[in-house]
Amino acid sequence: DQPLESVFERSADNPNTLGGQRGPDGIGGAKLRGVPHDAIAYLSGNHLVVELTRKLGNAELDAEFLSQLEVLGTSLERTTSLSDLSRQAARIFQELTGYGRVMIYQFVDDDSGVVLGEAISDESSSFMNHHFPASDIPRQARALYVRNKVRVIADVHYVPSPVVSASSELRSIDMSDSMLRSVSPVHIQYLKNMGVGASASMSIVKDGVLWGLVACHHHEPRNLSLTTRLACQAVATTLARQIKAREESELYRERIRLRSQEDAVVSRLGEDDTLVQFFTNSGSTIAALLRADGFAAVQGGELFCSGNCPDPADIRAVAEHVRRLAAIKPVVTSSLMTMMPAAAAFSDVASGLLAVTMSTEVPIILLWFRAEQLQTVKWAGNPHKDVDHRPG
Repeated sequence: DQPLESVFERSADNPNTLGGQRGPDGIGGAKLRGVPHDAIAYLSGNHLVVELTRKLGNAELDAEFLSQLEVLGTSLERTTSLSDLSRQAARIFQELTGYGRVMIYQFVDDDSGVVLGEAISDESSSFMNHHFPASDIPRQARALYVRNKVRVIADVHYVPSPVVSASSELRSIDMSDSMLRSVSPVHIQYLKNMGVGASASMSIVKDGVLWGLVACHHHEPRNLSLTTRLACQAVATTLARQIKAREESELYRERIRLRSQEDAVVSRLGEDDTLVQFFTNSGSTIAALLRADGFAAVQGGELFCSGNCPDPADIRAVAEHVRRLAAIKPVVTSSLMTMMPAAAAFSDVASGLLAVTMSTEVPIILLWFRAEQLQTVKWAGNPHKDVDHRPG
């Protein structure tokens, strides 16, 4: 046996102060029986867990390495769009890890994922713009990705080792923050089926929510040093900030556009205008507010249409269908036929809908329509596979 404090190279390192926050803390260098190791520490209940892994060669955190990180971070700031940012980020992570294929993967509304950026340096096939079903990364796994931001499977053919307690008092341990924790056999088989020999993933966490992943695949075993893992985590954090900045910039531009359109509509308001007169002057502008293909307004027996709208009878049917609910909150759907099966007959002009009821003496129902848009989605897995939607 060897006292824990004697393992660490720097006497200033006090393992008893580590692991105070959620997630693993990098301790740095350590020597075990004279062999250099990297070390991390984390809390598991009342226990402090320290994990040691053999230090890999050429993994020093020197001035040249730090300078490289600075250059890589600056290159992300210079990108002009999310797609450009994703492609550049994929190249950066490939340079850091040396993996053959690196993908920037974003989670979308239905919990599936889509590849926005990719870098390939070997014969790996491309998954650019492919969608991956939600079942590929269940919610339990996503919760761990937020907590443990870098995961490496150095060799998919590894043999798991059991955790053996040296004390009868320690009967279980939470390894959620572990760098050495084994992964699901199902995931290992999934990687083998893809012809992957090693994989690494870095979490892209924006405002505490898992926005996406940096997914790295290699055709043969490949490990990453602790230094490289920490560098990847730092770049992933920078990437998340850049994504947020671009989203906020896009939101700001949209607000400016809406305010401009709103001012144009308000300027046409007149005290003596009837519903038809007002919407005749402003209907196209109101439709443009939400980039709609058509706009309609229904008040009692009056009906106004602008742009590409369903037949008047169908518009009245839609208005009646949403009238009560739209008086409480806006009704929004990208598939009108899902909430109103009869709408399948005119989905070519009104598949998307936003409906709002104005509380006037005779309620006015405002309807924005968007035409059906057919899209071909490339799936890299079965999107109809059963998914466990229970909380993780």
